[in-house]
Parts: sequence; structure tokens; C-alpha cells
Amino acid sequence: MTSKFEEFIKEALASIGIGLTVGASTALLFDLYSYLSSFRRILINFSGLATVFSVIAGILAAHFIVQRLAVVKSTGCGTSQVIEAYHYRKGAISARDFSSKTVASAVTIGLGGSAGLEGPSLLLGGGIASMIAQKMRLTLEKVQTFMLSGAAAGLAAIFKAPLTGVLFALEIPFRKHLAKNVFIPASISSVASYLVFISIKGGETLFPFIPTVSLSLSNALYATIEGVLAAAVGVSFVIFFRAVESRMLKVGSRGFFPLVGGLIVGSIGLVYPEVLGIGYDAISLSASGKLYEASISFLAMLLILKIVATTVTLNFGGSGGLFIPSIFVGAMLGSLYTKLLNLGPNEILVMAAMAATIAATNKTLLTSIAFVAETCGPSSIIPTVIAACISYVISGNLSFYESQLPREPEEEERALAELHYLARSGFLREAAEIKVKDVMRANPVAIHEDTSIKDAFAIMDRYGFRVYPVVNDEGSIIGVAKVEDVLATPMEKWDLPISQVTIKAALITLKEDKLYKLMEEMIERGEDHAYVVLDKKSMELVGVISGMDIIRELLKRVAAKTQGRSREGQQTGAPKVSRNERSGAKR
Repeated sequence: MTSKFEEFIKEALASIGIGLTVGASTALLFDLYSYLSSFRRILINFSGLATVFSVIAGILAAHFIVQRLAVVKSTGCGTSQVIEAYHYRKGAISARDFSSKTVASAVTIGLGGSAGLEGPSLLLGGGIASMIAQKMRLTLEKVQTFMLSGAAAGLAAIFKAPLTGVLFALEIPFRKHLAKNVFIPASISSVASYLVFISIKGGETLFPFIPTVSLSLSNALYATIEGVLAAAVGVSFVIFFRAVESRMLKVGSRGFFPLVGGLIVGSIGLVYPEVLGIGYDAISLSASGKLYEASISFLAMLLILKIVATTVTLNFGGSGGLFIPSIFVGAMLGSLYTKLLNLGPNEILVMAAMAATIAATNKTLLTSIAFVAETCGPSSIIPTVIAACISYVISGNLSFYESQLPREPEEEERALAELHYLARSGFLREAAEIKVKDVMRANPVAIHEDTSIKDAFAIMDRYGFRVYPVVNDEGSIIGVAKVEDVLATPMEKWDLPISQVTIKAALITLKEDKLYKLMEEMIERGEDHAYVVLDKKSMELVGVISGMDIIRELLKRVAAKTQGRSREGQQTGAPKVSRNERSGAKR
């Protein structure tokens, strides 16, 4: 008991130290951004064309900084990099990465690139916490936890919203689950960081505090419809962003893209300067109802062009975050919605639209509600909950962040996710060309749909598998039976056909399908088996592929690559093995 208490005190003190350091560092980040933003405004006063040149300079400079100084030489969204570090690097972020990319983000946004300051604040906080945890020689799991709590501290500081920071740390790793083990360290770090930041920068809220407004049934109804609209807009934003991101990843040399991206975003800013930078002013005007007098076309253009400008900024060489751009898009949607319905200035519905858009694009339902409550006031909490919940559900599993897993993976699923990440990041580039037929096992053991539960036990005992396809007389797969589900069947139903009791939907694929896409679907659905059919009309079963089949196939390629690299560095021959491995003993 004493050792556990001592460990808790040690970790609590570490969390406080992380929070204090992150709060002060985030204040410096904000100062750098403010200085560059002021410099840009001075330039624009001399010439309107300075808008274009400053954005070009910002994105070019950000690209140059990352290429020259970072270990992982990729610009873009800081939030994505934090999620990747959590899932695939056990929370490790190099000092060169978080410092260079934080500066690159401040330069991008300060000189007019369209992105959010929460991206660099998350990366800065996560990087500082990761460095401290590694210096303390904590376990890999603790480094992972502290990294995420440091990221939460960065968010809590930059938004002056500690609860938002805590909930973000819980929600951002997974689209449908919570990282509950992060709650205590994230809470301590977020509060400490928030207190330091407001002591330096003041405690005023990010946006105007909306006075209390009485809730009406009509507002609840309007919020319901708004949730549906926010889901549609949010999904469109994500699809567009991910499509451009995917296309850019396939491009080899991207040396001139920062120039092109800066030119596109700067040109947009010449006509609609509101979309440049963070966009706090436009959000504040919208949240306070002052944009109601703007034309419908103006509001629609701000919404669309913010999506375009942010996508180009973050995929053409700039760095920053996607959270605040989602807020901006939601604010414009809320203003446009109230304008179209002629509802008059309605701050409540604007705030509800902001939260609903975050919920759809980031898959952070609780965070979106807390953010609006902490930065605009709690008066809109009921409409916000309604709109955000509807948007979160309707928008499905789509998210800005490809590394954001659907749930906490099991061991085999985690290995599959790690290999999928290696393929996506380019290390296993050839994995994209592997087809299902190259890995599948033909003629799988199947159970006929009329087989009783009793007889199914005998088949399972004979073959020893955990999952079995269930087929009909034509050999077409109609579902799968899992040992755990069959065992859970009440004894009085053991004489019934298995098809009437325990089968579930099977994950279906074709021989010519790409293995990479199948891996994505298996991770998304949490399945460890997929069934290969002749075609999706007949559903004739021809093969099976398990998670372990994929893992074995890709591990062979990883081993071949790593051995090839080690032979290039030093001619060492076969890798060294332990005495246990030589004797065939299992660890």
C-alpha cells in the first residue's frame, strides 16, 4: 500500500511539473504567434498583396524548418502526430520534432496560414511530457500516458479550458472508446497548465461569454436539425481533407508545393481575409450574433473557403491544428442556419453548431460540449448536447485522423494496426500491392447451417479453431459462429440448428481485393477473420484469412527489410539468437 501511495505521489508531482512547464511554454508559443501576426498586419497596411506573400512565406518557412530540423520530416496537423506517438511510438516524441514543428506551426498561422493553434500546443505539451517521462525512466506505458496528459495540458492552456483538455485526452486516441487511464494525470497537468497560462496571459474567455438564455422547445427542435446539417458539413470537410492528404502522400518530391499552397491560400485571403490565420475574430462575431446581418452568400463562402484554405495549408507544407478550423466552420454554419430560417441572432444555435461540427470531424463528443461551455458559457448546454450527439452518431466513423483507432485494440488487433501504420507510413510500401489471394487459406473448415449446437461442439473439439464460417447447401457463407458465442447458448437450445441461435455477420472479401484495404476494415470492425468468396452475388466460400495470417506475411517482409538494412551497415550474417531460441525453447 505504501509503495503504491509513493508511486501515486511521484506521478502526481510529475504531472504538476509537466503542467507548469507546458503552461509557461504554451505562453511562449502564443507570444511567438502574436508577434508574427502583428508583423503580418503591419505589412498588409502597406500593401494588400502582402497578404499573399506573407502566407507564401509562412508555409515555405514552416516546410523548411521541419525538413531541416525535425527527425520525422512531415508537416501537417499536430494532433495527428500526437495520436501516432500514442499508438505507434509508445508516447515517444523527439525534442527536435516537437520543438521544430511547434515553431513551424506558429510561423504558418502567424503569417496567415489557415490552421488552429491547438495543434502545436498539443504537440508541444505532449513532447515536453514525453521528454520528462523518459528522463524519469518510467515504463513505456507510463511514458505513453504522460505524453497524452501533457498534450491535454497544452490544449487546456491555449483554450483556457482545463475540462476541455482533460476530456480531449480521454477521447482523442479512439473514436468510440475512452483512454480512461489518462484521466488523473491529465486532470492534474491540465489544471496546473491552465493556472500558469492565465497568470501570464489573463483569464478572459476565448470568445464572448453568452448570457443565460431560457431554453425553448423550438430551440431544441432547431438544434436537432442543426445536428444533422453539422454531420453533413463535418463529413464533407473530413472527406475533402483526407482525399487531398491521400493524394499528396503519393507525390514523390513536394519541393514546390509550399509555394503553390501559399499562393492558393493567400489568394483566397485577398478576397476573404476572415479565413486566414486562426479566425478567432470571425468566430467571436458569429457566437455573439453579430454576423447575422451578413449576406447568405458571404457566410456560405466563409464556410467553404475555410475548408479549402485549411486543407491546402496543412497538406501543402504548413503546420497547425484542425480543431479550431472545425469551430470556425461550425460557427459559420450556425450563422447561415439562423439566417436561412430567419430566426434572428441566435447565439445558442451558433454554439450548438460549433460543438456539433467538432463532434463530427474530431470524434470527440464530450470535448466539443465542454469546449463550448468553457469558452462561450454554459447557457447553451442542452441544445449543444442535442446537436453534438446527433452529429456524432450520424457522421459515423469518419475522422480527420487516420491513426485514431475505433477502440482499444486487443493484442492481435494491435499488431495488425502497427503493421498497417508501417504500410501507410511508407516503410512497407509494397504491402499496398499484396492481394488477398496471396495470403488466404483455401477450403476452410465450415459448419453447415443445419448442424445442431451439440454437433457443432464436436466439430469445434476436432479442429480446435475459435471461429467457423457457417454455410448453406450451396456452399455460400451466411455468417460465422464463434466458440464463445456457442458456449454461451442456453442448454435447452443445444438441439437447435446453429443458424437459428448464434451466428453473426461475416466480414467478406474477394481474392483480388487489396490486403491493405482488408486490414483497414478488420481494424475498423474489430474482426480477426475475413472470409473470401468467389463473388458477392453467389457468396460461395473459397477461403479464409485471419489476422495472424496477415501478421505472419507482413512480418516476413519487415524481417527481410531490416536484415537487408543491417547487412548494408555491417556484414554480420544471420542475426544472433539466444540460447533458448537455439534449443527451441519457448519464452
